[in-house]
Amino acid sequence: MSKRKQPARRKAAPAPTTPAPTTPAPATPAPTTPEPTAEPAATQTPGETAYDRSARDVTAPAEVDYDDHDLLGQADWVIGGEAARKARQQGLYAGYVLFLGALVYGLPIVQAVFRTSDASSLGDQLSSPEAIALLVASVAALLGAVVFAGRFRGPVVPPMPWIDLVLPVPLDRALALRRWWRYAAVGGLFIGALSGLTIGAGLAFAHLAGPLTIIVTTAVGTALGVLATRLWLWSQVRSWPGPDRGLSLLWRVPDALRELHAESLRAHSANTSTMAGSALTGNLRTARLALTRPVRHGRSARLRPGRPFGVLVRRDVIGLRRTPGAFLSGLGLTLLGGAIVTWAFTQPAAPSIAATIGLLPLYLGFGAWAEGLRLQADNVGTPSLLGTGELTEAVAHVTVPTALTLLVLGGWVAVAGALGSLPASAPLSLWLILVLVVAGNVLAAFRGSPTFMLRPQMVIAWYAVPALTVVVLGSLVAVLTKAASYTWLSVVSWLVYAVLAWAVSKVRRLTYLHRA
Repeated sequence: MSKRKQPARRKAAPAPTTPAPTTPAPATPAPTTPEPTAEPAATQTPGETAYDRSARDVTAPAEVDYDDHDLLGQADWVIGGEAARKARQQGLYAGYVLFLGALVYGLPIVQAVFRTSDASSLGDQLSSPEAIALLVASVAALLGAVVFAGRFRGPVVPPMPWIDLVLPVPLDRALALRRWWRYAAVGGLFIGALSGLTIGAGLAFAHLAGPLTIIVTTAVGTALGVLATRLWLWSQVRSWPGPDRGLSLLWRVPDALRELHAESLRAHSANTSTMAGSALTGNLRTARLALTRPVRHGRSARLRPGRPFGVLVRRDVIGLRRTPGAFLSGLGLTLLGGAIVTWAFTQPAAPSIAATIGLLPLYLGFGAWAEGLRLQADNVGTPSLLGTGELTEAVAHVTVPTALTLLVLGGWVAVAGALGSLPASAPLSLWLILVLVVAGNVLAAFRGSPTFMLRPQMVIAWYAVPALTVVVLGSLVAVLTKAASYTWLSVVSWLVYAVLAWAVSKVRRLTYLHRA
């Protein structure tokens, strides 16, 4: 309840009273001082209403209590209408679909990862210090990604009319923004608990742990979900300069909500609209330009002159120096994916499906380093200032990410050889994986624009074609390598090189289409 002052009316002055008549008294001399006269009655001017006359009698304001919840409910109905009341039902339905997906798809996949012919050896490897360190690094990288995402789009993003019309009024900002925070908090808690439950159930059904593991993993997943959402909110608060930006806001959620500035919320809402629109229209360049931060590192680095190929390579190196966030995110994803893929190819106890899991972060890590390739695709069709062809420029732009990925995979192979035996087929299979990752990123950069009817399902499938190609063919390479089926492995290797040729043709085709 909040108290606000409301005008109060003043009581009307009492009418003058006349004394009752009495018997005449003896005559006395008239007083020298005049008697006080009564105050004249208030008169109504022409055109004056009763409301104006009462407003004229106002004196001191009085405090009246208003229900903030009722005021917010009325504003919610005016701005959102019936759709605002159905938001909770939509959230419950999304949670129901996510639970069914985890039950139907997540649990069988996790069991397939953990089920192997040598369960005891797999259990020893999963409980080793290296595996635990890799798990901790993965969780830290996930939390770091949440903090990074909070700079552009936080958990509390109300619609623009709410920001413009409701937040400026004298209401508690924590109360005005509490609903959107509850959506994010409940969603993070549910996703964390469901992830822990799925992993724990997979371990239990694969007979690698007892039933108590389900409770432990569910509790750990719930705690990580709560921590991730609070870090997400803390990063959103830090996206705008303010007096209170410390880590204590992690457990002071109302104070964190009060620190959210209206301009910051407006920028996050605009980023949401930009990313959603660019994703639905297949134009990721708009989202990249909207989310680009000013360059604050490596500003003193200068590009030395030389031959066109070397200049393009050095340009990509300077680009990674000026964007250390992209370099570190690519390094983390590549280290994680390379470790899982190398473990899948070098350790007999590792299941083949482990390569499927490791291929996606390896593919994304390479893409984080291939910004020059995406810039070439964004400006395809324009005349080259250095006089290079489209294929030469594309090869130059994949040189740096390929060298870094090859260095990471070579380091993991060296670690695997130092810890145990190294199969002869592992280097050849990892080479095929590297070629496949390069081809997939070239396909993703030069995918062009969608030419079909823009529906969400079609757009998602269109985006997923390069990644699915990498994951499916890489999984086939892993299965055939584990089965020592080298005849079929040679056939799949030709498919890998065919994908690379397809990517090269996409570079040429998109360039010629823009020039035409």
